[in-house]
Amino acid sequence: MKIECSPLTARAVSAGRRLALMCAIALTAAAAQAQITMYTDALQNGWQDYSYNGGSDFLNTNPVHSGTKSIAFAAATIPAFNGLSFARPAQPVSTNTNPLLHFWIHGGTVGGQLLFIDLALGEDVNGEIVVASAQFNPYVPGGIQANQWVEVTVDVRQPPLSYNGSFDRIDFQSASPDAVQPTLYMDDMSLEPPVAAGVSPIVIQQDMQAPALLPVSEQMLSDVITWYDGSAQPRTATVAHDNTPHFYGGTGTIFGHALREFQYRLGDGSTRVASVTTYAGNGSHGGFGYVVNHSNAGACVGDDSPLGDFFPYGTFTRVFSGRHHAIIRFTQNYPRNCPNFARTIPVTIEWMFSTGRDNPVFAITYDVDLVKRTSNNEIAPADTLFDDTRAPYGELNIDGDGFTDIDGVAWGDRFKFTSTTAPVTLSSEWTYNVANTVPYVKEWIAGPLTVDHKKNATMGLVQTQTMAQQDAGARNRYYHNITSNWNMTSAIHPNACNYGDVGPYKMPCQNEWAYQANADNLAVGVSSNNARLTWGTAYGFLGQTNYDADDEYPITNPGLSSYPPGYPKKSYSLFVILGEHTSSPVEAQVTQIETIQTLTLTASMGSVVTSGPAGVARSDAPVAYQPAGYNHVYGALAFNAMGNELAANIAVGAGTLKKPLIIIGNYTGAEPVVKLGGALLVADADYFASLRPAANELWITLNRDLTGNTNQLLINPPSDGFGLVATVVTANRVDLAWMPVPNADSYIVERASSLAAGFVTQVGAPAGSSISDTTAAANTAYLYRVRAVTGGIESANSNSALATTVIFTDPNLAAVPVKAVHMTELRTAVNAVHLLADLGAVSFTDSITMPPPPYVNIRALHMTQLRTKLDEALGPLGFATGGYTDAIVAGTTTIRAIHFQEIRDRVN
Repeated sequence: MKIECSPLTARAVSAGRRLALMCAIALTAAAAQAQITMYTDALQNGWQDYSYNGGSDFLNTNPVHSGTKSIAFAAATIPAFNGLSFARPAQPVSTNTNPLLHFWIHGGTVGGQLLFIDLALGEDVNGEIVVASAQFNPYVPGGIQANQWVEVTVDVRQPPLSYNGSFDRIDFQSASPDAVQPTLYMDDMSLEPPVAAGVSPIVIQQDMQAPALLPVSEQMLSDVITWYDGSAQPRTATVAHDNTPHFYGGTGTIFGHALREFQYRLGDGSTRVASVTTYAGNGSHGGFGYVVNHSNAGACVGDDSPLGDFFPYGTFTRVFSGRHHAIIRFTQNYPRNCPNFARTIPVTIEWMFSTGRDNPVFAITYDVDLVKRTSNNEIAPADTLFDDTRAPYGELNIDGDGFTDIDGVAWGDRFKFTSTTAPVTLSSEWTYNVANTVPYVKEWIAGPLTVDHKKNATMGLVQTQTMAQQDAGARNRYYHNITSNWNMTSAIHPNACNYGDVGPYKMPCQNEWAYQANADNLAVGVSSNNARLTWGTAYGFLGQTNYDADDEYPITNPGLSSYPPGYPKKSYSLFVILGEHTSSPVEAQVTQIETIQTLTLTASMGSVVTSGPAGVARSDAPVAYQPAGYNHVYGALAFNAMGNELAANIAVGAGTLKKPLIIIGNYTGAEPVVKLGGALLVADADYFASLRPAANELWITLNRDLTGNTNQLLINPPSDGFGLVATVVTANRVDLAWMPVPNADSYIVERASSLAAGFVTQVGAPAGSSISDTTAAANTAYLYRVRAVTGGIESANSNSALATTVIFTDPNLAAVPVKAVHMTELRTAVNAVHLLADLGAVSFTDSITMPPPPYVNIRALHMTQLRTKLDEALGPLGFATGGYTDAIVAGTTTIRAIHFQEIRDRVN
């Protein structure tokens, strides 16, 4: 098990201790042979008990994690601090060799104890010399738990301890001299060596009482999900799944099915904790991500927009728990009270988390065709509901505190709105005159990171699709007319609102804000710390056969009106973003969706997925992906493998595609071998993979940024653990690389130029897991294989890798006119593979000549001959055949670049 989590706070530690920032670092357990055991049933390896002021027992017998003894640590007599202390005088430990403190902790019958951790080296006249100090609790994911053991790993080199050097003492100190600390327990304590490079897998701590930093009465049964983001820094999301009613003063009874805490690393190495807000207000303790809809149908029999966290959820499911990807799902029958009767609408919500990406995805589906009357289960027909959606809805302390006024709000529908004076009030200046394509909303707190870390914070939502693909924002121009402010500024339109008793004022009327956000908490000249954030759509988005999306410009041209269906089902997906305001994470995510619109995906082995479900938990007719291969539900690129292999290209038309998530269907293999642009990638470093056997899928986050038209991706499942890959570099050089075998002394690399003759040429015997064959002949096909040698014993052979030393003209065929040389090079390569399989030289129809005339047209026959002769050879050589794009029919099929590319890919 690996533990990772990282919250933040700051306080001056009493008794002369240092100012400390809290955080937690996820680490993989290190090799046992280099560990220093500190305690297993008794102190070991020279460690001594230096505990002070009472309360420690190193011979406790219940509970124990393993063996027969554990350490008990209880409160001292008030008002004295007490400490649990481990010392090894004159035998210091170096962070170069053993930087990881690993142990298990148990909260007794109560849990929730608060501790500090100190490192010391030597003593002076004032006692121990403290070299690093921090609050300990955030190192424990979900907090110190009652009645259960939790694994903890602390890297003392990382913030906030940030210590590199030696130490000979570790102290745990009770957090307050004014409160009795319930007894806690520790066991199986050791100092571990550094872990190998790479990113740890995603961790889901199930069924925790969390967030840990809240009072026990405000905690909920939750899953705590920790993953590493695009900067290889830990992020943690606490998502409640608690159907026990919780009562909070000023809020009422709520249930837990939302994001209630989000932690991320700041630029200075500290960690911000965005937790539930505690100020009075609608759903303030509920967190973020529950359902709210409004109705414009009239004749309501109750609240037209009840908060979803006031009602229990239906089901909670861990849909996918992969090595680097995870999906959790909620269902709920959400109340609808308009028109005339009480009804419920079935809602499905998924949260998706991915290593290598900063922002989780929130995806929602409304089954509008399953709306039922509460009294008799009667299904409501189309055009019954006339609703918008504001989900996800809620609040978090985006600055880690919750009492700092919001400095600004921004959103995008057909134009980009930005408040330009801070803090934001109904008197704020604004601009709304830059055209926009991707819907988003954000709020922020400006200013530099100071010692209290309450500045430079933002939270936002970005849709996974453009507005043309899925409308968002606004409600309806006839009721709440935000469109009247499009392409304007407050300088041009100084009295945007003249509504009610408080108008006129500069900002758009509160009911007209495209995404609501914290509008309802402002007044003229009065700011607010309320961090409410919402999504938004037009009335009729839920329920109407067709509704006015209110998304065209200019609004005076009815020919541009959009009237999509709000029935039978509606779905959309959003990136949920928390980060530093100065890094513009919302804008960066918007740019990524814009970049995705320029992609062209192709596959020469396998295929591009061109359609799929419109949203989560949808089994109705699929929709066309826009662009082809873009799964908007999860913000991922979608391919299908053939024979568990994929040879694809990701062409980026404009911009930079950052760390794309790729979902590969029809995949039933083992952990893959991944190659990008001819280079073998390293698992957990260059890419992050998860197998999803239940869906026959492979999920991969590439730890790469892609640009330009050529980004060739190859996926192979290694059947032998080597995953040998051959890459033709020149006509006389083939580079070979494979996965290293643990403890191997060397490798034997062999080559065959004839299937019948076998692997008679030894290329080399490298100590590492790569080699270059510089003795290859031009225009020749070879098979390669490798074996590991350990202690003089050779392993079984690896897979065979095919390489054909033909250097193709125009590596990227997209938008390149077909040339005679393209065909002649393919014939040379296919002929070489045919000879490798001992099938003799190939006689092709027509001589394809270069200018001058006479010219020979490229015919369907020429391409089918290439495919036939290549498959004749690939089968005996042990490679997949068939599965080509398009059945080529003379006089019907247009020969395309992909037909040429598929042959090129298969000869290598």
